[in-house]
Amino acid sequence: MLKWFKNTYTRLGISLVLCAVLPACVSQKSYIGSDKPFIEKKSTPIEAAKNRIALGLTYLQKGNAAQAKFNLDKALEFAPDMAEAHYSMAYYYQVVKETEKAEKAYQKVIELDSNNGDAFNNYGAFLCDQGKVTKAREMFLQALEIDSYIRVAQTYENLGLCLYDTGDTSLYPDVIDYLDSALGYNPRLNKSLNVLLDIYQQQENWQKALETFQQLEAYTTATAELYLKGYQIAKKLDKKRVANEYARRILTQYSSSPQANQIRQALLQ
Repeated sequence: MLKWFKNTYTRLGISLVLCAVLPACVSQKSYIGSDKPFIEKKSTPIEAAKNRIALGLTYLQKGNAAQAKFNLDKALEFAPDMAEAHYSMAYYYQVVKETEKAEKAYQKVIELDSNNGDAFNNYGAFLCDQGKVTKAREMFLQALEIDSYIRVAQTYENLGLCLYDTGDTSLYPDVIDYLDSALGYNPRLNKSLNVLLDIYQQQENWQKALETFQQLEAYTTATAELYLKGYQIAKKLDKKRVANEYARRILTQYSSSPQANQIRQALLQ
């Protein structure tokens, strides 16, 4: 099974920090990563730290880990109790695969700011990637308990996909509950829909599979693979007209695809 959640939390972590501080780095001068003094023009320690965070994360995105670390260390010098600085450092350590240091940095963020739902979410995704599923679930649920937290759909999805990725079918009821909750907030979540469809097909719950497929069809780009799933589900439910319609779409719109060949073989039987 694929680790669906990994890309989700990575993008969320870097984008949140950059969106918060990146505009402040536009006017910065040189001397980054050198021994020369960095001149902070009439800025408070917090402003100076935010500038350094933005520069550090920009360097990290460009693959320059040394310059990234230099600037993130400087941010912590300016504001050692700033949750955002530790949050950025956690992401840095995560990227360079210093997992123990990353975990300590996430814990420091939560210690400094217990209402940082994004930190709980990203820490949960990090833990899940390390195989620490029980603790990861705790962190995701902590994020969801914060009233001001707005990325509820993403966290429910991360939680459901984390449990799904264990391969433990006994967790499927929880996976379904969490992904249904995610879709309640955002019905367009492609990954949640695909995983639910896979689970319902494994369980041979063809009616739920059809309902999920129809939702997926409504919110995603049509493909031969998608239509083949619709065809197969409709056949299981003995919905001949629906199955024939999906077969027609595959044969007319994707006539040279492997799915079209599968349909031709099925029709010959």
